[in-house]
Amino acid sequence: MSLHKITVDVYAHWGDKPPVYRVYVDNDLLTERSFIWPGNKEYVKENILVNLSAGEHSIIVEQYGNNGTITAKNITVDGVTSSNKFVITE
Repeated sequence: MSLHKITVDVYAHWGDKPPVYRVYVDNDLLTERSFIWPGNKEYVKENILVNLSAGEHSIIVEQYGNNGTITAKNITVDGVTSSNKFVITE
């Protein structure tokens, strides 16, 4: 296992009640947040440090509930652009 840095930009569009989202790496829940910032002006950059073994992994940003819309963009793994599924070769 070795330490890896994952980043993902989380955007939200919402009306009167902020949406909630969860971030998972593989099947491990890392955080749950209410998106309280103005979604039309700001986004959250999640900075995640995880110990991962070699093999295929995934990052999931999941909306919880029906308020607004959550979108994940600009995923990187160790500074390299990635999709939500990625492979660690070490």
